Amino acid sequence: MNAIAESPIFQREEVRNTVPPPPDALQAGLLARVLDEIDHGLVLVDLTGRILHANRPARRELAAGRALHRVDGLMEGALPVWQAKIRQALRDAERDCRSIVELGPAGEPLSLAFIPLAMLHGSETVDTVLVMCSRRASCETLTVQMFARSKRLTPAEQAVLTQLCAGHGAQEIACLQGIRVSTVRTHIKNVRQKTGRGSVRELVRELSRMPQIVSALRLAGHD
Repeated sequence: MNAIAESPIFQREEVRNTVPPPPDALQAGLLARVLDEIDHGLVLVDLTGRILHANRPARRELAAGRALHRVDGLMEGALPVWQAKIRQALRDAERDCRSIVELGPAGEPLSLAFIPLAMLHGSETVDTVLVMCSRRASCETLTVQMFARSKRLTPAEQAVLTQLCAGHGAQEIACLQGIRVSTVRTHIKNVRQKTGRGSVRELVRELSRMPQIVSALRLAGHD
């Protein structure tokens, strides 16, 4: 019995079982960091729309004020008609119903998903709503760069791929970069061959499904 108690495996297991859990402040800090790495804007509000927490992408969206903004600690629509949609979604959440609303101009709308949550605060249950924002960009630049590096694309091919992900066609890319359309098409052909994708649409769709990694420098610049 003593031999078992003195074995390294038993000792490691005993140490693992006696390690205290991280303090609440550390857990909250780690959770906030995790939420900041998510490329979708996430806002936690109460049923009145008061903001309890917003991750970095959401704070950027609120600061830009294109469709959403912060007024006295409340999340509100930038126009009365958009604010009416938010109020209705919060009323639906109070009835434990999920909903999706669209705000902003027709060319670049912002979609919001309202998800009702119940959160414990001490001995009480607080009704909250998680608001998930759609992404503004289809692909993050850093994600495209990492993908291009893994496929050994040249800098010129990577630049063309970045523009394709931004929704530009060959003619537009040629104008933006000051090169011939034939050169752009050659880069596109090389990108397709190196990545093994049958079409530009397929490639862009695959990149948009990849984890969208945000640059640490960009995150720091929006704190």
